[in-house]
Amino acid sequence: MFHLNFNPEISSEKINHQQDVLFIGSCFSEHISKRLIDLKFSIDSNPFGIVFNPKSMYSTLLNCLNNNEINDSHFIERDENWFCLDAHSSLNSSNKNELQSALLDARNNWNDKLKTAKWLIITFGSAYCYEFNETQSIISNCHKLPANQFIKKMISSQDIVSDYDSLIKELQLINPNLKIIFTVSPVKHLRDGLIENSLSKSILIQSAHELISKHAHCYYFPAYEFVTDDLRDYRFYESDMAHPNAQAINYVFNKFVEVYFTEETKKINKHLSEINLAFNHKSFNSESQSYKAFKLNMMLKCKELIIKFPFLNLTMELNYFENENGKN
Repeated sequence: MFHLNFNPEISSEKINHQQDVLFIGSCFSEHISKRLIDLKFSIDSNPFGIVFNPKSMYSTLLNCLNNNEINDSHFIERDENWFCLDAHSSLNSSNKNELQSALLDARNNWNDKLKTAKWLIITFGSAYCYEFNETQSIISNCHKLPANQFIKKMISSQDIVSDYDSLIKELQLINPNLKIIFTVSPVKHLRDGLIENSLSKSILIQSAHELISKHAHCYYFPAYEFVTDDLRDYRFYESDMAHPNAQAINYVFNKFVEVYFTEETKKINKHLSEINLAFNHKSFNSESQSYKAFKLNMMLKCKELIIKFPFLNLTMELNYFENENGKN
């Protein structure tokens, strides 16, 4: 055996396809949310793009919760494109007004989602953050601006717990049914330094556990521990030795399934995985009888699933299989 095969406690609270699930945090959370989207869960992820430090996640959630305006000083132009220091670089535009409008739309969408969602999954990435000198505000992304415009800081566990303690209480007022899962990303922030990365992760883990000890509806999922302590081998990392590879991500996701899904949800996922595989399948001979039979079979499986579980949205897949058979 090459790993510990760590098995966390199975949650009594379950996630299903009929619940809205929100993700915010590092790129690792994007991997997990993408898998759930493929399995037809109702997912919304990172309104302002990927974010790594808890302070920026807190600010994003608070801004969405209260419909706060985005600081105009945080919109910057670089290489004929507009960016926002409170958003990831993937969110940009050649027009400032268009970028502002897109971010406000995302904020408004999450204002609605936070009132009705069943789950909020928060993935802390790093306790290091950057403060923008001009506004003395902690921002989400430096967008390759000169380093002298920022001050690098370490967020303390006390600050994290204080921020999220108040945020959780506000969220409970508008959505008493919301449950929150805290995780810590296993991605190593080696640019901060090896020792500094370990210190950062320890702060995040301590903060998450303090918060779940204070709030009964908050939980901890050990994504960091699965990769760092359970798998514990660099063959489970990409070539940069910092990012978990597909095998590691699959392992963590399967553990997430074990902890939070019922047997019925797992069965639905199995059918959906089969449909996804067929949907992405490219045949060498689309005119063959075997391929036509294959498409027909998948169309019937989609219809059967829709009848049995009408909350599943398989419109795209069903149309694809029907059109393919129509052509044939």
